[in-house]
Amino acid sequence: MAHLLNVPLEVLLQITSYLTTPEYGYLRRTCKQLEALLFGAFTKEFFSKRQFALIEFSIQALVDIAKSRLGPSLTHLIIHLEHPHKTVLHSIRGEISVRENQYKAECLNHLEFISTGLDVDALSEAIKYLPNLETIGMRDFHSPNRNHDSTSWNSYGCPTFIQKTGLKLVIPSSHPEPLSPREERSSEYTSHVFWTILRAIGTATVSGSNPKLTRIEVLLHTCRFPDQSFKIPDRFNDQISLALSKLTTIHLDNLSEDEPLFAVRDTNGGDEPALGVGYFLSRFLAKVSALEHLRLNFQAYKPDSVDKLLGWLADAGQDPTDATAKHVDSLASANASDSLPVHFPPAPIFPKLKALEIGMATVQESGLLAVYGKYKSTLRHVSLHKTTLSCPVTTKSNLWAHLCNRMAKADLNLEMFGLSYVKQRSQGTYTRNGEVTFRGSKCKYVKVWRGSAFAQSIKDMTKEMESQWDPDNGADDESMDDDDEDDSIGDDF
Repeated sequence: MAHLLNVPLEVLLQITSYLTTPEYGYLRRTCKQLEALLFGAFTKEFFSKRQFALIEFSIQALVDIAKSRLGPSLTHLIIHLEHPHKTVLHSIRGEISVRENQYKAECLNHLEFISTGLDVDALSEAIKYLPNLETIGMRDFHSPNRNHDSTSWNSYGCPTFIQKTGLKLVIPSSHPEPLSPREERSSEYTSHVFWTILRAIGTATVSGSNPKLTRIEVLLHTCRFPDQSFKIPDRFNDQISLALSKLTTIHLDNLSEDEPLFAVRDTNGGDEPALGVGYFLSRFLAKVSALEHLRLNFQAYKPDSVDKLLGWLADAGQDPTDATAKHVDSLASANASDSLPVHFPPAPIFPKLKALEIGMATVQESGLLAVYGKYKSTLRHVSLHKTTLSCPVTTKSNLWAHLCNRMAKADLNLEMFGLSYVKQRSQGTYTRNGEVTFRGSKCKYVKVWRGSAFAQSIKDMTKEMESQWDPDNGADDESMDDDDEDDSIGDDF
């Protein structure tokens, strides 16, 4: 052991990289001096980013870690949506019935945990002891990107519970199998976990416990993220709003316009009510005044709904002289006064917004240009992922090249522009679908530009584009000219 202590730390760390996690643990326990040498590297690899489930035994483990010497190492906290849920179990065979009883007991404990507020108390207690926490996230999948042992990320304590009971935990899904336990509480449970996170960080912000917490990341693969998830309860509005005002990065995935949709005043100030798609999301975003990086993935939004939300971000249709547009009633106060709430609050200024990412959406050129134009004084990074660019006329032209040319004329000061897996659609007399690829790219569906002189560079980027449309159905090109020097930023196709 003495010889091993004399090995340079860099060499020692290289040796430990070949060990499995259990072997690494055995080595650390052989000697206090060796444990002290390895502690920094160990905590960085295993405790800077950890995943937990909103289950009592998992959150209690988080509390214990937070209060230990490992607490200052945790910078990225993930809350997974997996949880025990009631299922039909009626075995009367010895060992199996014991396992089923253990699972049933945990189902009851979990229901008590989330319905009495104990989950909020426990998560708040843990976060209070994480002084270096920077990011808190919510997921419904297990990432395979854990380097050590070539394994996936698991929620603390859950693999042991599954092994002990022989039964899997439930992960909410937007498309559960018929009669599946997931069917009862998919979006509702997602909303509950998100509210729990918001209340916990709100409590921590009021106490001043987490000065570095500036990021919320919601990454969902199967479960939708409904608009109702962004409805902040009035009694917690002040503390949650304070926490949101300090955030600089927000990633929101699998946004959904699921029911219920409230009837609200339309954005144009008309008297006729409209369905309030994105109503609570708009109120949520309006509170994030220090926002620098925004990612919105609209997997379950209709094209018209995406257009409306982008129009709100760009101030489209809002009359600055309308006094009623300055006032935002809560849903409760509007109902009490027998009136409709204002559809969207005044669009946020976002004076520090540097990066805007939009994905999984069908959008129109005019909506994108309006948003980019509003924030162009600070906007430096723009990306569009799995986005379909829609045109209201029948055309055979490259819609993405047309957008890029219009962006080049918009005096944008971008330093990064990314397109990945983008598609296009023309919807005139006939509907046609197509895609765009890039010559010379490592992946022909992805192109990322970084640099300066955006206006000139983007023209070079368009030359690398290859536009493909579905087989011609005989439709003629109605109107489109990528080289038209007279088209303005506000014009439609």
